[in-house]
Amino acid sequence: MMLIRFIHSVGNAKTAIALPIVLVGTLVITTGIAQATISCAGYLPSSYFDRIDDNREFAGKLVDLEDRTQQLEDLSGNVIVEGLTDGYILMDKYLWAQRLGANGKKYGIATATGEIIVPFAYDNISTEPDIGTSFIVSIDTPDGVTKQGIIDRNGYWIYPTQPQNNKQQQKQLKKLRIDNGYGDYSNAKPTQQLIKAADAPFNLVSASISHAHYDSDADRDYFLIESLSEDASKTEAKSAINKIGLLDDQGAWVIPQQYDALYPLNPCTGKPLYLQAIITTAKQQQTALIDPYNNIIIPFASNQNIELFNNNAAFDNESATPLFLRSTLIDSSTAIGMTQDIQDDIISAQIVDAQGKLRLSSTAPIIKLLYHQLYAYQQASKFGFIDNQGNIVLKPQFDSYRDEGNKVWVEKQGKMVRLETLTILD
Repeated sequence: MMLIRFIHSVGNAKTAIALPIVLVGTLVITTGIAQATISCAGYLPSSYFDRIDDNREFAGKLVDLEDRTQQLEDLSGNVIVEGLTDGYILMDKYLWAQRLGANGKKYGIATATGEIIVPFAYDNISTEPDIGTSFIVSIDTPDGVTKQGIIDRNGYWIYPTQPQNNKQQQKQLKKLRIDNGYGDYSNAKPTQQLIKAADAPFNLVSASISHAHYDSDADRDYFLIESLSEDASKTEAKSAINKIGLLDDQGAWVIPQQYDALYPLNPCTGKPLYLQAIITTAKQQQTALIDPYNNIIIPFASNQNIELFNNNAAFDNESATPLFLRSTLIDSSTAIGMTQDIQDDIISAQIVDAQGKLRLSSTAPIIKLLYHQLYAYQQASKFGFIDNQGNIVLKPQFDSYRDEGNKVWVEKQGKMVRLETLTILD
């Protein structure tokens, strides 16, 4: 895991943002911009991998030639697509490659039969490599503006969203179906996209787009989209400019573009997505916890940071409920991120469930032990310990504690003793 830190200003106050961005395994082709996106490798539930175990092998061959180019051949050796470089077989389903054209080498995606899903027209493509259900495409314009869009697994535009203009299009809409990516059409639904990327490859807008979440049960992608200028989309209201929202892979706004920032808290846990929403004014920054339907769980407030309390292991249990850590910050602080990175700004903390119910309060930061699945909290000037489900393991009774990694010491009645003598440490 890589920790990316951003510093920016809100009014006269500096904001330190330390966000965990999982980049290992992320497949991003980028030539001009830094693209951060999620990677669910190693984080998806076992039910996802059970579903894709029977994937058919890629029914084609990517052949390296003496001139250092590549070509796609069928299993009989017939050439399907030629003039390729940097080819890569994605999810046993797609060929990812560059191809030389009139505008130089551009990236695109094709199937084993040579069908062009993503035209070879883009400077950048990003996807979740272990899923490959949708593709964020980008072009860098001569004036320095990066324009982006989203193409689904069948080659239709997800974003910019397309209007359903007439009855003929509505009739056509009912005939189009979405493959779930693994050859199973049993739960297919009509697509809302009416334009294929192959027919309109430059259907792009000035926007910042990133993957936000993959719902492995519904086999659905979600995207964070921030419109960057008034010409970002003729169909978008001007009030959405420089605001961020959440779009699903059917082209529907799950959360309207109304926030200054959205941070997914559990992008790959196989559970519904929760986000920390931020509204910023010239004088203050307010945060809130919202669910994927834009319902507010923890109300907007200043000097507040929210993060997922449960780690990924907690979600291996299908009945596990998500818990959130709400921290109260020192006055005028706008720090956002993980407790271990911003604990100097934290006054007190609470554990709250997905219904907004208070589970536990602490008069100090709730901090995870370095090498053990326990957390220290404080009440009435005494320290205690809880597990990653918020259950009390040791009630507050210690005057202090010292975490040395392999050794954890607690102080009681002036004596320092090893924590492992009082409870089982995992």
